[in-house]
Amino acid sequence: MNIKGESLMGEFVALIDVVPEDTDINFEGFVGKLKDVLPDTCFIEHYEILPVAFGLKKARVRVRYPEDWGGTDKLEELFKQVDGIQGIEGIAFSKA
Repeated sequence: MNIKGESLMGEFVALIDVVPEDTDINFEGFVGKLKDVLPDTCFIEHYEILPVAFGLKKARVRVRYPEDWGGTDKLEELFKQVDGIQGIEGIAFSKA
């Protein structure tokens, strides 16, 4: 507990690659849909667009989430709720 009596919960940060099905996509809107499926305890800190192959690109998102979630499985399950995703891959996670 901290001085104010609030419990201190640690956080993790994960890098997750999310590949859309379509090559012609508005990534700002796409990442907005990813943000929409996250609970209030999580948020996307940053994202970048990276090439995959044959004109296909992916969003590499940096997500901050509760430590008790452990790895990236829960985040990946949440992102799977978004339509139009070809693939999701947890790249790395660590204590924030």
